[in-house]
Order: sequence, then C-alpha cells, then structure tokens
Amino acid sequence: MATNTETHNQVLSDEEQKTFSGATLQIDGVDNQTGHEPGVDFVGSGTNFNRNRPGSVYGRQSIRSTTSRTSVRPGFIKSDVESDTFFSYKEENFNRALETCKKTLKADIDGDFVGAWLLTCIDHWDNERERLLILTKNCMLIYKYDFIIHKMEDFKRVMLHLIDTICVGDFVYPPKSLMPPRQHGGIQVRWNKGEQPTWAQVWNPWCASIPWINLSHHPLLYNPKEYETAIYNVDEFYESLIQAISNSYKEKRPDAKITIVEGPILIESYASLSSMIYNQSGLGFNRDRKGISF
Repeated sequence: MATNTETHNQVLSDEEQKTFSGATLQIDGVDNQTGHEPGVDFVGSGTNFNRNRPGSVYGRQSIRSTTSRTSVRPGFIKSDVESDTFFSYKEENFNRALETCKKTLKADIDGDFVGAWLLTCIDHWDNERERLLILTKNCMLIYKYDFIIHKMEDFKRVMLHLIDTICVGDFVYPPKSLMPPRQHGGIQVRWNKGEQPTWAQVWNPWCASIPWINLSHHPLLYNPKEYETAIYNVDEFYESLIQAISNSYKEKRPDAKITIVEGPILIESYASLSSMIYNQSGLGFNRDRKGISF
C-alpha cells in the first residue's frame, strides 16, 4: 500500500475515511469558502475540550490543582537530582537534537515548522520510550533520538490530513489484565481509518507500521520546576495538533471530519513482566545510571 506515513520508506494512502462513534470535531466547509478559519466544535457528548479541562496541567500553577488523574500521575514527583540523570534535560542537548532532526524536514512536503515537544510514547507492547516530536504545517514527525551519542536513529512522518481520530483519556488495561493500573492518561493519535493491525503487526514488538501512537507527558514534567514547561506537556501538544489538523483539513479535505473520542484508551497488555521491568527502570529514556549511560 502506498503511504504518506514514513519510517524513512513507508507511507499511507489517502482513502475515504470511515464513520466513527464518539464526539466529532467538525471542520466547517462553509467558513473555508469565505476564507475564514474553520470552526472547531464538538458534536456529541461532553463539553468543549480546552486547556482548563480536568486532568490538563497546561495553564495551571501545579499538578496539585488538577481535579482528575486524566493526564497526570498522582504523587509522581521528580527531584532535581533525578531530573539531572536525563540527558535530554540539558537545554543544549534538546536544542542540538532539534536542529539535527530539523535537517530531515522537506519544505515541499512538511511546510513551515510549528513546534517541537519531548514526550513519552507508549508502544503496542506497553513499553514507554522517549520521543521527540516535530509538528509542521502539513505533518507530524516522530523521532527516535539518542541523547547520549547525539544521533537521530529513526523517524516517522505522518501527514496531518490522514489523521482521522484522536482519543483523549486515561490509559487502561483490559478487565482481566494482571497489570497494575497506570493511573494517568494522555492521547492516542490514529491514522488507521478504522482498520485494525494484522496479527503479525501486533505480535512483532519491533513493528514500525502500527497506525497509531500513544503519547503522555514526559517524566521531566513532574519536576516542580517544569510544571509549566510546554515541551514536556502532552496537553500542549494536543492543542497545537488540533489547530494544525484544522488548518490542514481546511486546505486538503474541506468537507471531512476528524473524530475526537473522550474516554479510556485501551492498552492490550495482560501480564507483561518485561514491560513492567522496562518501564519501572526507565530503560526507554537516555539516562545516567550511576556512571553507566544508556
């Protein structure tokens, strides 16, 4: 299948999208014809989703003031000493990574640069990994970057007009799962047009063609000094992504809709001891581990 989603050489075809249940984000075609910004309205259950919603940390003074656990882990506080173990915590390292990753941008495909974030990606095997995300006028780019050796190892490009669904809510496991509750949430961005991955994709822990991505706050956000740091904040990324998709749909799919689902985000993991060890040890993040760096 031809794609516009790349891990260097992969891309998704632009087909007619299917109907989804849940609240829908309407891109207003009428306003497009008059040259105005498209309307962004939710139709269905729930109220407008904004920065001051329960669970959002953006625009608040601290995570203690949130009224739900939708986006933040209760009692998960990182000290300065622990934060310093992250190689990405040094501002010069993040800026160096960003400049390296920006070299992959193609003006004719990506368009203008919008912003960059450092977030946690939860893969289909429930492993948490550090990922740098770049948002442009036309694309969302996801980078695997080694902050120790300062090398961009891989990236995926997703065209914004192919994103059909965004889920927002708590990450949950199946009812019969033995995994301990995550007690936090984030977002899931999908470009699968309602289709499920194949058995071979699901059971391959290294599969790079899963048509969605789960994102949550970077652990550094939980350092009290970084409560208001936007680059670690998945809520801030969500707001910017919605605006970028709105603009992209206005140009490329003026009559289309994107679905916003507010509710639990399922992680299909039942009894994965390996992912529990991997996540509790923070192996998906480049850190100084008492003199050993990996």
